[in-house]
Amino acid sequence: MDAYHNAIKYNAAAHFKGKTVLDVGSGTGVLAIWAAMAGAKKVYAVEASSIGTHIETLVESHGLSDIVTVVRNRMEQVELPEKVDVIVSEWMGYFLLRESMVESVLLARDKWLAPGGVMYPSHARLLVQPSVLPRFMDRRQHEIGESMAGWDELAAEMRSNYGINFEALRPAYEREHHGYAFSQGWQGHLPAHLLRGKPQVLLDVDMHTVRHADLFGWEETVDLFEEAPDATEPVHGICGWFDVRFCGSAASSADECVELDTAPTARPTHWAQTTMLLERPLDGAPVAFRLTQRGDSHHDVNVTVSTGGWSASYAVTADFRGFDSED
Repeated sequence: MDAYHNAIKYNAAAHFKGKTVLDVGSGTGVLAIWAAMAGAKKVYAVEASSIGTHIETLVESHGLSDIVTVVRNRMEQVELPEKVDVIVSEWMGYFLLRESMVESVLLARDKWLAPGGVMYPSHARLLVQPSVLPRFMDRRQHEIGESMAGWDELAAEMRSNYGINFEALRPAYEREHHGYAFSQGWQGHLPAHLLRGKPQVLLDVDMHTVRHADLFGWEETVDLFEEAPDATEPVHGICGWFDVRFCGSAASSADECVELDTAPTARPTHWAQTTMLLERPLDGAPVAFRLTQRGDSHHDVNVTVSTGGWSASYAVTADFRGFDSED
């Protein structure tokens, strides 16, 4: 909230006063209201979900009904009466791209942003850094061991009492539990003291020019360590986060940039960080990352991590497991 509020307030004269603004995915209309307060002559607040019913109430209570027009529809189906000078949206999801709302923002930009118009946020980055998680990793391994012990107890009972041999199903059951721990992104705040190596940028885009293909389907190889990691402290996790900047456009000279950072070292946000557990520790070799949209849900993403002849894939979805470093 601070980042969006400050970005609009500090750049009110340069980008909002007397301008036409489009708020994509307006929610309760807060960004649209701030844009109007910053001097916008017209604001279109587009919101398809049921929460959009409350935008008009909030807008009216602030005396801005003559400036803010609420459009209850999906951005892909909206027809505006004019081009806009500014597009503002809080589109970021876990690991930056989970939710894929950015697709609606790009569509709005290509169809409705006037030449020389500005995007809020204007730039976005996705970063990763190795982490050490001994207690968390031990807990996950213990959970798997407990589950398999329970399975073996049940299998023995089925064989002894009923003559049914469940042994053929054991590998699938074990894979399921390994997948639960090692094939999903864990969401939560990672203490900065657990980070190792150095942060690396996987994605760095200008929202005025980025295309769908630049965001989904890319692969990037990075060196996470300046030197080999300490063998006595295995690195079994990769932490990912994003930051965005509000700088208007490259052509704007009166911009005051504001940054929203979701790193472990930054002020905590509701996005927190995405942590991927590795069944094999990192050895200092370059690591390749690939991000794609999931076939079963375009709102979710898959992240594939490859290094040293092995790879692992992680689902970043709304059905995440919560991360607690003290677990």
